Amino acid sequence: MAEERISAELDTAPADIVAEEQPVALTEEQPAADAGAEIAPPVAPDYVSMTLDSGVAPLEVRYSQINSCYRKLPVAYRAHTFINSVTMGVLTPEQYAFASDGTERGVRLARWNIEQAISAVRAFERSGRHVQFVTARCPARLALVDDLYQWMKSLLDELDFHSPEKICLEFPQSLLFEDEEKVRLSILNMKLLNVRTMMSGCGADDCPVANLLRIPLDFVLLAPSVTTLIDNRNKSNAILSLIGFLRSLPVEIIAEGVCNDNQISALSRSDCFGYIPSTGFSGNISHGPLRMVLTEAIHQHEEEF
Repeated sequence: MAEERISAELDTAPADIVAEEQPVALTEEQPAADAGAEIAPPVAPDYVSMTLDSGVAPLEVRYSQINSCYRKLPVAYRAHTFINSVTMGVLTPEQYAFASDGTERGVRLARWNIEQAISAVRAFERSGRHVQFVTARCPARLALVDDLYQWMKSLLDELDFHSPEKICLEFPQSLLFEDEEKVRLSILNMKLLNVRTMMSGCGADDCPVANLLRIPLDFVLLAPSVTTLIDNRNKSNAILSLIGFLRSLPVEIIAEGVCNDNQISALSRSDCFGYIPSTGFSGNISHGPLRMVLTEAIHQHEEEF
C-alpha cells in the first residue's frame, strides 16, 4: 500500500506539476538520509490539488558539499531530490527509489534532476562561484535507454547548455547488475558528450567492485560503511587496498560519510578526489549544513582552481 502511494506521488510530480518551475525550499530541515518517513493516515486521492493548496513544491533539491581532500573546501555538489508527499510526509531518495528506479517514471525523474543540476550550475556561475560539477541522480534504467547519447544531447541542446562537463550523472550500485555491454556503451557515450558519470554505494555488500573493470565511470562514491573503516586499525589496510584498486582503473574517488580529520588525511594520502562529511563529523574542520538549499551552497567558500 505504501509503495502504491509513493508511486502515485512520482506519477504526478516530475512531469505534471513542476517541470517548468524551480522547487521551493521548505522552512524546516530535511531528515537525515536514514530517517524514516512519517506515514500519515489515508486522505482524499486528489494529490495534485492538495499539493498545490499546501504551498509547498512537491519536489525539492538539497545539496551536499563535496570537499577537496587537500584543501578541505567545497569543489562540487551532490544533489538530493526530496518528495514532499501530501500523504506520507517528506520522502528521501533512499525511501522512494525502490518505487521508481525500475519504471519509466524513474527516467522522467532523472530528466528533471538533470534539468535542476543545469539550473544549479548556471546559478553558481551567475554568482561567481566556480564548481567542478553538480550531480543528478539517475536510475540504472537510464543507462539502458536506446541511444542515450542522442537522448542526452537533445536535452543539452534544448536547454542551450554548453558546459556538459559540469553535470555528473549519479547511478546507484545496481548499475553493475544490468546488461554490461549496454551500460559500458552508455557510459562511453557520456564521455563523448563530456558528461561525467558516478556510481554511489561503492564497496557496499551488494556492490561487486570487480565489475567496474569494464565500466569506465569517472567517479565512485564510497559507501559510508566503507568510509568508516578507513581509520579502523584492523580494516584500514584492506580499505586502502580497495582505494588503490579503484584508483588504478582509473576512477576518481569520493568518500561519503567522513567522520573525522584522520580519515580525511588518509584519503588525501591515497590521492582521493574528495569527501562528503557525515552528520556526526568531529574534528577541527568546520563544515556547513550537510544538505543545503541552493542559496546556502552558493554562499559557501569555494576552492580556487
